[in-house]
Amino acid sequence: MIPDHAMHVLPCRGELRASVILLHGYASRASVHSEDGMAFVNDGTEVVMPDAPGHGSRDDGRLARIAELPDEPRRAAIHDIAREWIGELPGLVANCKQRGSKRIGLVGISMGGFAALGALAPPCPFAAIAAVLAAPTLLEPTLHDPANVTPGQPPVLLGLAGQDTAVPPEPGRRFAEEYGAELHEYPESEHFMRGEDWHDLWNRTAAFLRRQLHRNLID
Repeated sequence: MIPDHAMHVLPCRGELRASVILLHGYASRASVHSEDGMAFVNDGTEVVMPDAPGHGSRDDGRLARIAELPDEPRRAAIHDIAREWIGELPGLVANCKQRGSKRIGLVGISMGGFAALGALAPPCPFAAIAAVLAAPTLLEPTLHDPANVTPGQPPVLLGLAGQDTAVPPEPGRRFAEEYGAELHEYPESEHFMRGEDWHDLWNRTAAFLRRQLHRNLID
């Protein structure tokens, strides 16, 4: 369970109807994305930003240990953090619903995006998912099993950088085609995206979540 002090909430305007959970990247923290999170706040929609295991207010020394690892073990350790975070998402969802949220969207950046795509494995409680600079690595064991993952359900947006060497875009491209995800790729950007590309992608991500959550609330 995520402790209360590791939860950052941007409240909605008016009565709460929907929540967007925003997952940050590796070696970052939730509070860094307060301004980004405001893109999702509107009438009835709040934003919930938790610190990842071992990050921010949950620092337990593991990031320093991971930083000393060679590339492959370090990548595996980061994926392990994302898996641990996935295990905490049901508690976050239950907390949002207890406060009155009827529909919940999930957005993840880099490591948070890996967790967001991994959360597609059933039972998936999210009305929509957006993953930025991520790949379906944590979902791959169930991705091609129709009993586990139904393409297009829930709707997914995927944002990729064409020159990304930290998270190469090809696995994301394949996933987007197979799953039917809304794909936005920026061919000139690296993992730390050009400012204009990041701004465009984040606006598209916010529009996607508003569209999906609003439609589901009406339905």
